[in-house]
Amino acid sequence: MQLKDYITESFNKEYGYRVKVACDCNAEHMTTLERCLQKYALVSAAPWKRTPIEENPSEFYRLKGVKLTTEVCSTDVVLKYPVNERILEVWLAVNLNVDPQRVIVYGVDEPRKAHNEAANERAKADAGRYADPKDSVLLKDDQAHYTAENADADPILYGEKYNTKFLKELQKIRADKGANYFRAYPDKGQIMGDDLRPLWDTLNNGTNMGRGIENKEVDVISQSSRRN
Repeated sequence: MQLKDYITESFNKEYGYRVKVACDCNAEHMTTLERCLQKYALVSAAPWKRTPIEENPSEFYRLKGVKLTTEVCSTDVVLKYPVNERILEVWLAVNLNVDPQRVIVYGVDEPRKAHNEAANERAKADAGRYADPKDSVLLKDDQAHYTAENADADPILYGEKYNTKFLKELQKIRADKGANYFRAYPDKGQIMGDDLRPLWDTLNNGTNMGRGIENKEVDVISQSSRRN
């Protein structure tokens, strides 16, 4: 790529950010936001989207540990120049006259965006739900719930018929292989490799990697340059 093309592409590139403010934002706030983002060559800013008032909005509580009761207003902005998200948070908080802890900024292409949207959907779906541990079927002594869960299971892989067939197969193997067939399990020393310790010592701690004394002929040359 030539330098001219590189410069042209850099000028045409745009950077998208999602801005979330934990307060009641109105048209005046949007005007202030657009004005203070002109230094980064603002391309566009979407209208405010707001969530209902809630206690400790999950995203703010998780990222900044802020406890508050408020609605959250968000907008997507597009800039010509990139900027660090933390710097942008402080810059917007100062211009919007809000606490910096109430402002969150991240790139629209970050995985956090999808994660936060999924978390919000789960929160909406779980709203009003309450589970009483006393109603848990797992605490009941009967196994009716277990039978119901496996009602559609393959009868060949589940149930008394399968267990009977399985035991018959084990008895057949025992008759063919002998009673000790199922007792030939490795002991603790074999599992931990302790039985191989002497071999390891021989290979690693012995002379010449376990091959014994290494014989080498030494050629001694005296100061008179004569070989002995």
